[in-house]
Amino acid sequence: MSESLYFDAMHPAAEAASEPSNFPEANFSPMPRSVQPRIGGLAVARPGRVMSQDEALALFGLEGDAFAESLFARSGVRSRRLALTPEMSKTTLQQRTEHTEEQLLTMASEAVDQLKIDPSRIGTVISSTLWSLGGPSLAHRLVERYGLRPDTDKYHIVGVGCVSSVPLLRLAAQALAADPLRQVLVVAAECSSGLLTAVRADERTKIVGSALFADGCAAVLLSAGPGAGGPAVLATRVHQVPGSLDKVHIKVVGDESSMFMTRELPSIVDAHLGGVTDSFLAQQGLRPAAIRHWLVHPGGPGILEAAQRSLGLTREQLSASWDVLAQHGNMGTATSLYVLDRTQQQHTPRPGDLGLMITVGPGITIGHMLLRW
Repeated sequence: MSESLYFDAMHPAAEAASEPSNFPEANFSPMPRSVQPRIGGLAVARPGRVMSQDEALALFGLEGDAFAESLFARSGVRSRRLALTPEMSKTTLQQRTEHTEEQLLTMASEAVDQLKIDPSRIGTVISSTLWSLGGPSLAHRLVERYGLRPDTDKYHIVGVGCVSSVPLLRLAAQALAADPLRQVLVVAAECSSGLLTAVRADERTKIVGSALFADGCAAVLLSAGPGAGGPAVLATRVHQVPGSLDKVHIKVVGDESSMFMTRELPSIVDAHLGGVTDSFLAQQGLRPAAIRHWLVHPGGPGILEAAQRSLGLTREQLSASWDVLAQHGNMGTATSLYVLDRTQQQHTPRPGDLGLMITVGPGITIGHMLLRW
């Protein structure tokens, strides 16, 4: 994998990857008007300790490596949270399993505690992490931790990664449509500390991941009953770019984690994002000018710069995304929800404002979610 994957958006793309798809946009989900799901609660965790990029270089044994130091400096990340210690970074992934499970539950509990849920009202719990540690899942553990009803529906999604926020809330909205008087608890958690290991100078793939990824967790409470508040989820859609399965993949094999992300990713975003965004908005009778708040997944500077070009946006319009990247890094599954939290805290959306969440993840999959405050 080339180091320019997330960092340098100015590079040639492969012809096949840069051709926009002509496939019909069928995977579109408008929310039922009789059931208007709303994000009634959103909370984010701040796990581990805040680590500067200089501290991270030392942690991964990369001090003095000119290639790594340049990459870390260009990552757009100033600080992030990691529970990883020098001792832990030298252990195998299997040796970390118990710690990772505990870290995921600790982060999830920190976020869920802030929501002050009523256990009797939760009908469904949906959790997501990039990779699976087996069962019972995080959703099962949350049902036990909070004393939820024994018949609570539980779902745990793995492998979706950075695009997760859209399918998670889409599934939550579908659960509400089936039982609108209940609430759905959604938890997106990522423990990158469980995957990152000490890096040799020749492992450039790992250097890229070590420069970007971090721990994080966000929890959302979705409601549709009388009096439900918060931004309404109006519509969602996911679009998988044909022929792109090999462009981004993350695997755990034996004692090692393997991350591959093509250097063409920003160019693929450039080629496809504008068209699929326009068609998604057109299905809602909207144009991009109607969107006041843009919530783009901050996978790295290259992705954000590609989004700005393809959507005709300024850096200021993506300021929440840039801020999350700088202060938290890429937290995979949870990152876009941190952008939503930052937008609500700092930009104070007004009633009637429209927001568009855009996620980019393995597949390569682009997710869209239309919100109205």
